[in-house]
Parts: sequence; structure tokens; C-alpha cells
Amino acid sequence: MTNRPFETITIVGAGAIGGWIAARIGLAGLSVNMLARGGTLEAIRTGGLRISDGGMTATAPVKASAAAEELGPQELVVIAVKAPALADAAEAARPLIGPGTIILPMLNGIPWWFLPGERLHSVDPGGRIAQALPLNQLLGCVVHASCSRPAPNHIVVHHADKLIAGEPAGGPSDRVERVRALFDDSGIRCEASCDIRQAIWYKLWGNATINPLSALTRASADRLIGDPQIRSMMLEAMAELAAVGEAIGCPIAQSGADRMAVTARLGAFKTSMLQDVEAGRPIELEALLGSPIEIARRSGISTPRLDLLYAMTRQLAEALRLG
Repeated sequence: MTNRPFETITIVGAGAIGGWIAARIGLAGLSVNMLARGGTLEAIRTGGLRISDGGMTATAPVKASAAAEELGPQELVVIAVKAPALADAAEAARPLIGPGTIILPMLNGIPWWFLPGERLHSVDPGGRIAQALPLNQLLGCVVHASCSRPAPNHIVVHHADKLIAGEPAGGPSDRVERVRALFDDSGIRCEASCDIRQAIWYKLWGNATINPLSALTRASADRLIGDPQIRSMMLEAMAELAAVGEAIGCPIAQSGADRMAVTARLGAFKTSMLQDVEAGRPIELEALLGSPIEIARRSGISTPRLDLLYAMTRQLAEALRLG
């Protein structure tokens, strides 16, 4: 097993998470590129990429580029975009992907490859993502972190717990260990998982209800959890998700109440979907709700609570033109 450092690394997506990853790698002394556009591109080129974490601010040496063709094939490509933007980002990244490139998408929700041998149409309806990103070069990833971007070249880290990386088919591998070592050496805690599907489903189980409910109500997480009727609905929907997980080999051992207690300790935060609604950005409806509902249908499991939540959130997205 080898942990040989990556010589060529590009981050696709210059948002908060992508900026966090790029800045940490750059500050660790490794060469890192970032695909960016417009004002973000110019800000990074002229002022560098600034990161604030734990009361300290530093400027990371990151090379910003407008086109993947300028960079050529990379050893590691991290794609850190929201699910609605993934198809375009995947196609833009094609010149970065050679036969030996490791591709690490960092996404919320369920990815298109999640069901072995099947494509999820809810998150990749035309197959553009699957065509652009070869499955045999992918690693799965779960992000447990909260960052914001108050300026085009400034990342603020609010809470950085860990990354989880693993092979889509499960089991250990040298390339997972290389990625884990890269992030650990860059000051980002990373766990290697032998069952990344389980880790993805567990995060979804905690996020798939509170995100859309916060978008619908404009309420922070503490208010949703503290409302008895909303809490009851969330627990019922989480039970539906747990049943689907059991059917596809991703069982949930924790109770819904225990998971809510973990969320409650984070206080009055705004979910990512609520932040997207407030900013007028497309929401991750299909990745967080459409895909688990599609999986439930294929598994013959009824999900009335999830179905209702999906329908209401879809209406919100259409009314506000956030599709």
C-alpha cells in the first residue's frame, strides 16, 4: 500500500466547500488548482484564497484557472458543487480526467451511482454525469462540515468535523488510503470507509427531512425540532428512510430521536437548503428527496410522508424558480 503524494490536484467548484479543500491543501505546501469563473477567478488570482478558521486567517497559494484545458489530466479531481450543478461541472471537468485520475465528488444526498448496476434517473436523468465521470475511477465521499464564502476569495470555516471516503463497491483500497492521507496531511480529518454507501445513507437520513422543512417554513433547525407536530412528522419520515435503507443494505441502528438530539446540539443554524432558497439558488431537491423516493419505489416500499414533503418542496422550487 502506498501513500505517494498527489502531484497534480484540481478542485472543480469554487464555493465554500471547494474553497476549504483547496485552501487546506495549498497551505499544506502542495500544488493545487481550482476551476473558477468571473469575479471569483479574478479575486483568487489577485488576492489569493483566504481561509478563516478558529480565529486565524491565512492566504493559501492556489492557482485559479478558467478552463480545464489549461491544466490537462490530473492525478486527483475533487468536484465540490451542489447536485443541480453537477452535470455541467462533470462535463467541464472532462479534460482533467485521464485514465489514472481519481475522481472525488463531494455531494449532499444520494449520488447517481448509488444503486449497484443501476442509474438513478432522479439525479442524472439524461445520463450526462455517468457519461462524463467513469465509475471505475470514482470514490464516494461524505462531507461533515459547514463553511461559508462571504467574499469570492474568502472561506470561513464554521464547523469542520470530517470527511469520509470509500470505494463505491465497498472494501479497502490503496487509492482511498492515498486520498485519506492527503486530507489528513492537509489538516482535514478524513476516515476511510469500507462501506461508503452506509455513510452516505446515514447522512441523508438526518438531512432529507430537516432541509426541505426549513426551506418551506424558513425556520432554523432548533425551531423545527422544538415544534412537537413537526418533530413527529420528521420522525415518521425518518422511519420511512430507515425502512428503505434496511431494504438496500444500509440499515440505521440509531433512533430518530437520538439523531435529532445530535442536531439540536448544533443550535439555531440554517440548513443548506434554506440558505439556497434565501440566496435564490437551485435547491438539492432530487438528491435529498427525489432519489430516496426513487429507490423506495424500486424496492416496493411506501413513503407517504416523504412523498408529501417532496411534492410541497417541488411546488416551492417551481414558484420561486429554483429548479
